[in-house]
Amino acid sequence: MPHVTTPQDSIGLEQGPPPRKVAWAPIAVVAAGLAIGLYVVATSTSGGAGMYSFTLQQVADQRAELEGREIKVTGKVAAGSVRGEPASKDFRFDLDDGRGHQLPIAYSRLLPDPFQEGRDAIVQGRLEGGVLMATNLTVKCPSRYADVSSLSEADTAKYYATEYQKHKAAGQP
Repeated sequence: MPHVTTPQDSIGLEQGPPPRKVAWAPIAVVAAGLAIGLYVVATSTSGGAGMYSFTLQQVADQRAELEGREIKVTGKVAAGSVRGEPASKDFRFDLDDGRGHQLPIAYSRLLPDPFQEGRDAIVQGRLEGGVLMATNLTVKCPSRYADVSSLSEADTAKYYATEYQKHKAAGQP
């Protein structure tokens, strides 16, 4: 018996497979993840994205424009400026550039070991009411960053002998 084609058979042949639906949820999740990742990288890179380095003179000259902004400054811990209890809300000190510009710093965290008056410091934070509310404080150790070129020959030899002994004791070549 010959096969008879019915209207249902011809409809099925002409339609082909049903169209696939696009799943938007995975695309949205990936896009959101990328956006969040880019935001985190942009706001937390080394040195702080959006955080600019200023001299103390620039801070003095632009105090009104810098108010409320995240900044980074470098200077010496001014002699006689340390006041309050370390790691408390009332701890303050001033940064000095040696040219007559000073900036009060508030730092409520534990102080780095080499912190003391006269040492170079790099401070990051938000300028509020003319005071830098520091979130990061780095203090340079003068022996670690000594300018060997300014030493006499005898002092230079002593410096390098001391550094050699430190490396030898640490097991470094």
